[in-house]
Amino acid sequence: MKKTALILLAASALSACGGSNDNNGGSSSSGSSGGSSSSSSSGSGSSSGSGSSSSGAAAQGLYCGSFTASVASSSSSGSSSSSSSSGAGVPSALTFCGSTAASPVFFGMVEADGTAVFFTKQSSNFVLYAPAPLTDASFSVAVTAYGLNGSTVGGMPGGTDNGTFKGSATTSTGLGGSTTNLSGTFTDASNNIVGFLAASNAAAWNQASSLATVAGSYSASFIVGATTYTPTLTIDGTSGAISGSDSTGCTYGGSVTTPDTAHNDYTVSLTSSCLSGTFNGIGAFFPAGLTNPNGILSKAELKVGLTGSSTGIYLNLTATK
Repeated sequence: MKKTALILLAASALSACGGSNDNNGGSSSSGSSGGSSSSSSSGSGSSSGSGSSSSGAAAQGLYCGSFTASVASSSSSGSSSSSSSSGAGVPSALTFCGSTAASPVFFGMVEADGTAVFFTKQSSNFVLYAPAPLTDASFSVAVTAYGLNGSTVGGMPGGTDNGTFKGSATTSTGLGGSTTNLSGTFTDASNNIVGFLAASNAAAWNQASSLATVAGSYSASFIVGATTYTPTLTIDGTSGAISGSDSTGCTYGGSVTTPDTAHNDYTVSLTSSCLSGTFNGIGAFFPAGLTNPNGILSKAELKVGLTGSSTGIYLNLTATK
């Protein structure tokens, strides 16, 4: 797998997806059912790759949509009935789309080289999927699922599981221009379908990225195992260096880079004196004043998804000013 990554997604005022972290839910999207052959797609970014082209990922962009959890069965025939997902107990910091707490949710990012990370809601749990590069318009790639904030994956809170993501990227054109739709199915290590997704490019993808944009001080909270960490982190606007600490005495380092300055695309690495290894991922920035289902975003947020050797971390970095 290429850089184990992250991803984040939320939408701007022009998108059906919300930038707020106060709601559960997923907005419906126009993606077609996954796994079928699709038309070549350029995404909403500058990449023009499609099919097996190496010039860029067919599905490049930020996505928001719905994820319908499936009742596990002994086969992956696709006939598994879907189950409704309760929003009870789901961390509010992991919600971006729509305004209905009981709705399933899907959000993620695909970079120009196909590197992708997706967040989905399975039953009442959130899971971060880090798939192999999605460089084709139709794909079937291996994925690793990481349980977030204590959610159970592979039988363990915060555990991992291997599986497959089968889907396709298609392009539709309307009054607002072209939209890339992503659809497909996730299966677990036993080849059981665990969920169906349908998502569309978020308008927030078209925001330019820069270190100056994300420079500043941020607060965050995340869980690893049974421990909650609440760091305050500072991002340097010139070097992109991350530094910080939390009330438990942990210190933090890392960096932010901008691999695609024409789009809302940030690559993030993070280390902590209290955690082993380096966590790598992808992030997206949402400025103060963004309109979302709950009103106006009062403070800027940098939403980041990270994975390590055996742990996934979601950071909703909220500007302290």
